[in-house]
Amino acid sequence: MLIAKIIENDQLIQATQASNSEIYYCPGCKARVQLKKGNINIPHFAHINGSNCDVSAEGETVNHLQGKLALFTLLKQKYDEVRLEPWLSQIKQRPDLMVRKGKDWFVIEFQCATISLEKVRARTKGYRQLNYKVIWILGENYQNKRLQARTIAKFAIIYQQQLQVAFWQPTKGIVWQAWWQIDGKSRVLKRQMMANQPQQLLKLQQAVMQSKPEVWPIQNELYKIKRLVIGIPWECHPQYSLPGGLKVAQWQVIIRVLLTLEKQPRTSFQLMKLLTEFPWQRFGCLSVKKVQKIWLNYLLDDLISGGIIKRTGDRIVLVRTLKWFNTYQEKLQAKLKIDTTNFLS
Repeated sequence: MLIAKIIENDQLIQATQASNSEIYYCPGCKARVQLKKGNINIPHFAHINGSNCDVSAEGETVNHLQGKLALFTLLKQKYDEVRLEPWLSQIKQRPDLMVRKGKDWFVIEFQCATISLEKVRARTKGYRQLNYKVIWILGENYQNKRLQARTIAKFAIIYQQQLQVAFWQPTKGIVWQAWWQIDGKSRVLKRQMMANQPQQLLKLQQAVMQSKPEVWPIQNELYKIKRLVIGIPWECHPQYSLPGGLKVAQWQVIIRVLLTLEKQPRTSFQLMKLLTEFPWQRFGCLSVKKVQKIWLNYLLDDLISGGIIKRTGDRIVLVRTLKWFNTYQEKLQAKLKIDTTNFLS
């Protein structure tokens, strides 16, 4: 850790300013700590062997200590007040940093090591009990590998009306990346149009031929109205990936939304209820409802842009009849015809 207390006067001091002639102790557990200052490692404090401090940051790597100090220096230039490793006695937690802008306080956790979802949730909950906003910033270890959706979900927050994750890069500072993904399997990407609708259809055809369980519920529902899952309208194969969290293929939710609107107009609140029937990632800093709301808003905006639906007051209305197909080949040929027409025009 980078902050300790001087035992004589209860004053907080940074390790870079500390002297070996003083006695220091942990602001949290009050146990004796040792100043470690050399020519190689960054000056820091460490609990003496045998301590069982629950909030100790023992085992901090050089990258973590360097990143924390760099963040401290950077944030001092942008915020009204910055605190390094403040001890929050009410909840017995010590975040890496706290910053203030006007009257608003933000807690910043700089995360380099692996951490469980439960710990992220517990720490975030503690800070929010004190009405602090929380931002997790991921260090180098999280940038040297392909991140899985469940990992990103631990740290994602809503920033600038998008689902985003913050990363620390020494040459660039704090970098925010929006989380756009397909089927919850791709890494953090910029949102862009997908020209892979035929591939989506092929994947669906394979799922049907292999009788995969994920297509059974919607297949059974469509049988009742004399339709086939392979024949769902092309509008159900999205051109844009939607913000992360959904753990099934997007077409499954889109078709349920469109089938519901086919019966009668619905409110956004009513459509939100449909989303709860599908599996979603477990988030560390957000409620699933907030993620579902963002997901639905982007879907509705895409459908409105495509001239498929419109808003009338507080209702969502289907404005044109969608084309259903009987076979894989019929559907594929229709797509090729549309693409050829658009290219020639």
